[in-house]
Amino acid sequence: MSARRTVLLTGATGVVGRSLLREPGAVRLLPAARAATVPDAGEPVVRCDVTRERFGLDADAYAELAARVDVVIHSAGLTEWGLPAERYAPVNVEGTRRVIEFAREAGAPVHFMSTAFVAALADTAPVPLRAENVCRNYITSKYAAEELLRSSGIPHAIYRPTNLIGDSVTGWTSHPQIVQQMSDWLGRGRAPFLPVHPGIRMDFVPQDLLSKAVLRAIERGDDEGEWWVTLGPEAMDVETCVGIVVKQAAERGRHLTVPPLLDADGLAPETIAEQPPMTRSYLSVLRDVSEVTRCSGGVLPTSMPELRDRYGLPAVDDTAAYATTLAYAARHLA
Repeated sequence: MSARRTVLLTGATGVVGRSLLREPGAVRLLPAARAATVPDAGEPVVRCDVTRERFGLDADAYAELAARVDVVIHSAGLTEWGLPAERYAPVNVEGTRRVIEFAREAGAPVHFMSTAFVAALADTAPVPLRAENVCRNYITSKYAAEELLRSSGIPHAIYRPTNLIGDSVTGWTSHPQIVQQMSDWLGRGRAPFLPVHPGIRMDFVPQDLLSKAVLRAIERGDDEGEWWVTLGPEAMDVETCVGIVVKQAAERGRHLTVPPLLDADGLAPETIAEQPPMTRSYLSVLRDVSEVTRCSGGVLPTSMPELRDRYGLPAVDDTAAYATTLAYAARHLA
């Protein structure tokens, strides 16, 4: 499409929102957030709370905003794991309902940021995801949001990224995320063992690949589709991932012994339960994230080959990008 499209970006202060704002593109991004200021914003911030009717705006301001907007990127969401289901509903589910209402008013398609982990809830999952899995309530809320979009009649595109890491070239990220936090813990020699399911892939995607895919889709007017922003079978295995952490630690003067990899299904409950509280917490998250991948078939579904062909996404070496992310985190996020 040749006309420059005006795009309302919810969740502009988040990791994905900040990455989108830094990515060059031929669209006009209107950053929307509850905060008064948003770093990297090239436009005045739209004070917006997706949990409130009309985003918390009065009727005139809401109508004026709807008249300006051609497309919505819905990136606002609660992404922390391990919370009760009722904590996710106001933002992840009802917030999406509010976005749909706004999109209908604006006559705008919605580009929605979901998660690749919804694959673990599919009817085709080889094993069911445990009810107590730390990710389950978060995943369920994203799945519910997708269902709202599918039943809305609003043109929409759904993006399902795996765990995101920093920029593929610089390692930059606006906030530390679970990958950086877990890697730092492991790199400090705190892991007595690693509970993982054999054969799974450690699927990490640089955040700028997601941003490029979304913006190029909008520029082209591709406002429908479902995209798995993952590496799938190209992703590194667990041993490679741990080797990168060990190498990065050595470069900072820490010499680690590689912790043993234990089959998560074969662990006696007390193996994790008897660990000190912080260690127990990290090991439980590792086990549960591994379970999500196992329930997704061990290898996440991927649309990356098509995204590369369609939108010119670069082919990124995930091991190099992961190492760059860890180096950036050590310098700037510690």
